[in-house]
Amino acid sequence: MVTGGAKRVGREICLRFAAHGANVAFNYRSSGKEAQETLRELQSAGVRSMAIQADLSDADSCRKLVKCLLSDFGHVDILVNNASEFPRTPLAELAGDPERFEREFNYHAYLHMRAPLYLGMELGLRMKQKGWGRIVNITDRVTVKGQAYRDWVLYLVTKYGLYGITQVLAEELSPEVTVNSVAPGLILPPPYFTPQEVEQILKRIPLRQGASAAEIASDVVHLVLSDSKTGSVVLTDGGTGLHAL
Repeated sequence: MVTGGAKRVGREICLRFAAHGANVAFNYRSSGKEAQETLRELQSAGVRSMAIQADLSDADSCRKLVKCLLSDFGHVDILVNNASEFPRTPLAELAGDPERFEREFNYHAYLHMRAPLYLGMELGLRMKQKGWGRIVNITDRVTVKGQAYRDWVLYLVTKYGLYGITQVLAEELSPEVTVNSVAPGLILPPPYFTPQEVEQILKRIPLRQGASAAEIASDVVHLVLSDSKTGSVVLTDGGTGLHAL
């Protein structure tokens, strides 16, 4: 099960699992066209697959997602919490608009924290009972080094929360289930980034390049195949963890 699997990094993770012969389910919120395209590619790979429309910021949708998965697949061996949003939320703007702060904080917290914790709890306990399972959470490079960058307050705060959830679930679900995270740096810049902004970011990366979605998918598979890692993190950031940006 891959959350946010219709496009970008999530899509690449889905296709990589299919290449290894795994059956794949993924959810999407509003990317219906992309979801159908990804589903067709998974079916072409010869694996069992399904796309489920579910808004992970909504508790009822999360419960329905689990019910749908279990009724169709019977059980889930691997969970990848990939779904994410990356809008700018400058501190001063949030402070000046309490209603926006409340609304957007709740959305980010539900998407990046509540949904992964709920799915990790519901599916992870079933994995534990079955005797084997893997959970991989996609966080952010700053969570590894205790850093931050400006203007993405709510995204970063809740990604730190997801990093904490990773550690808690790693303890709670051991030894049958491993829980790890991948912490990417720049991968695919959001469409609202200007070429100048992307160029400036690349100049501050020691390797002068971002990671590819394919590399993040490889990191996820690496953690799934590992028998001796839990509560661990793979940092794939082009070297930005060497210094604060």
